[in-house]
Amino acid sequence: MPRQKLFENFTQGLRDSVADQWDREKAHPFVTGLGDGTLPLATFRYYMRQDYVFLIGFCRAVALAAGKAERLSDMAFFARLLDETLNTEMALHVSFCADFGISEDELLATAPSPTTKAYVDHLVTTAHAGTAQDAAAAILPCSWGY
Repeated sequence: MPRQKLFENFTQGLRDSVADQWDREKAHPFVTGLGDGTLPLATFRYYMRQDYVFLIGFCRAVALAAGKAERLSDMAFFARLLDETLNTEMALHVSFCADFGISEDELLATAPSPTTKAYVDHLVTTAHAGTAQDAAAAILPCSWGY
């Protein structure tokens, strides 16, 4: 079986195994409020600041994965993901936050909440202690969730 097809089957199997959790995540009041515009502005602004802190940690985990990748094609994949996140997504995030009165200095000064810190610590620790595949498995739920 070609590698890509094997990966797709594996990924679909993972998705199927957590279908109930996936449905609960999509039905969470924060997610539905974000989607239908009823999320309070203060909650949204808090989330955007925490998401910026998260993105920094996510980039660190992806950078570690790139360095640990055994194949050049995998290294290139992680390098592209790092570039896109660090240089495109984060710039868009800063610009979008400005529309809601959150300055880049405010983003940079944001302390992580206990939940954000725990999640970022999990990603970075997994990427640091494990393989590129371990890092990929750690960041996969984030990629799916977004």
